Amino acid sequence: MKQKIYSHLASIYTHLMRSIDYDTWADYIIKLSQQLNTNKIIALELASGTGSLAERVNKYFDFYVCTDLSLEMLKQFSNNTIPRVVCDMTLLPFKNKFNFIFSAFDSVNYLTTKEKLLKLFKEVELCLTNDGIFTFDVSLENNSKRYQRYLNRKGKIDGIRYKQISKYEETKRIHYNIFEIEFENGDKITEIHKQKIYRFEEYFQLLDKSNFYVEHCYDAFTFDDANSESERAQFILRKKSKC
Repeated sequence: MKQKIYSHLASIYTHLMRSIDYDTWADYIIKLSQQLNTNKIIALELASGTGSLAERVNKYFDFYVCTDLSLEMLKQFSNNTIPRVVCDMTLLPFKNKFNFIFSAFDSVNYLTTKEKLLKLFKEVELCLTNDGIFTFDVSLENNSKRYQRYLNRKGKIDGIRYKQISKYEETKRIHYNIFEIEFENGDKITEIHKQKIYRFEEYFQLLDKSNFYVEHCYDAFTFDDANSESERAQFILRKKSKC
């Protein structure tokens, strides 16, 4: 029964994300990967979701592995030739190295404590080649303030009714997305997603405690420098040199 519920939830999330411009996002990821000093890209995607981005960038990488915490999300892939692994981004199971590791769709914001963020950096460090790049985007406070009301919506898909409630609690700096779902038989479930909206400066402070340095921090989807007033930021990290 749980598996069926999670399968329905994955379909609803796919439906809700249909408005995302995946082509533009994929083009940006590809351009970021070109900052590597190599023509051979061995890529790892964290929190791949249902593979909408993977389908667009796969052909540009020599080898590409997708991961997600949800098996049901990974089952939604339309391209079944892409290797997929179920895992937590703070507990990566890989022994081989990748020279391009990335995460999109502000997935890093789901790590709601600084300890988890530091664990992510440590795990990625172990999987990244010495000359590789780790890049991820984050949602900042101005994004939550501007767009939270646009994510309040409801609808029906495959006979299942859903309602999404979006709210940002400034004091806790937590953005909530609450999904109320009613199945055809009348059963109801509620899923609560929480994202931590860290201050812009906090990412740099945490990275100072890691073995990474910030090579670039862009205003997302551009190559302009981000700042605390940006809505989203794209971090480009490289390993610190070991003396």
